[in-house]
Amino acid sequence: MKAKILYILLFFVFLLITGCAVVQPWERERLADPNMIFDENPIQKGVQDHYINIREGSEGGNGSESGGCGCG
Repeated sequence: MKAKILYILLFFVFLLITGCAVVQPWERERLADPNMIFDENPIQKGVQDHYINIREGSEGGNGSESGGCGCG
């Protein structure tokens, strides 16, 4: 019984340890690549979403894009 608990505990510790990664400064260049940006032009994306919402008759589910003034 104790061995089973020990194996389960070691398994979860192993999962926690492998989830951590140290990113070196020279590796951050690849992570900051412009290809990693989801929306290159967020204003154009907001206009396109607004147009699609009006056309489809649906609204919501796309997150907050502005400060609440309705201009974004």
